Amino acid sequence: MNSRAISSCSEIADVSGLVFFMPHSSHHHNPATEHHLSINGPSWLPMALALVLGISALVSGVTAWRVAIHSGHAQLGFAVSTQSVNNANAVSQNVTRAVGSERALFISWDQAVLAGNTELANSILSMMEPDTQAAVHWWNDEAINNRPPTPFASANPKWTTPGQIIEAAAISEEATNKLDESNAQLNQAHNLELLGALLAIALLTGGLTATLKSTQAQLTLLGVSCTSLGVATIGLVILW
Repeated sequence: MNSRAISSCSEIADVSGLVFFMPHSSHHHNPATEHHLSINGPSWLPMALALVLGISALVSGVTAWRVAIHSGHAQLGFAVSTQSVNNANAVSQNVTRAVGSERALFISWDQAVLAGNTELANSILSMMEPDTQAAVHWWNDEAINNRPPTPFASANPKWTTPGQIIEAAAISEEATNKLDESNAQLNQAHNLELLGALLAIALLTGGLTATLKSTQAQLTLLGVSCTSLGVATIGLVILW
């Protein structure tokens, strides 16, 4: 009986020991299953890559912002230029129509005056624009020897058509200047987009650097990335 009890106790102790040690053994890790991410190369390489990639991303964002600003100014300038051209064309057409109309009416009025047909002359005069009437009245009141051949001369202070012609020319010139300015803004945006391509190269080469095992290749790609970033940064400052 004693030997059987001792045997049973021994089996229980063994089982108990098994039960006790099994959870403890589950906390051990197999070193072969652990994976650590690391970058081959000099110890300073991860920090250098982080700086290059971070600065490249920052400069790329600023460049995209400047591209949006210049593109917006260009679009606004094109819209204003188009409106100015339309205004200039409208003023020019109005001036051309007014010049033809006032000259035709003046010739008819002058013929009626020479013919002594006062009623017809007054009727024709009433069809003229107020500015044209004022120009004709000034011309008619002047002495024959002191007045120009027609009321439509620069010597007539009441003739306002030249002012309208000058206004149309000024609007046209404004449209041309605004168009040139818009083209300059658009070219600026295109140049900044080129800098964005350089920054993309900097980001690409910087990212590829971490995948290489050759130190020489890593340094080469890192140099390309730094060069692209430097050129793009200087270009951004110049084209700001």
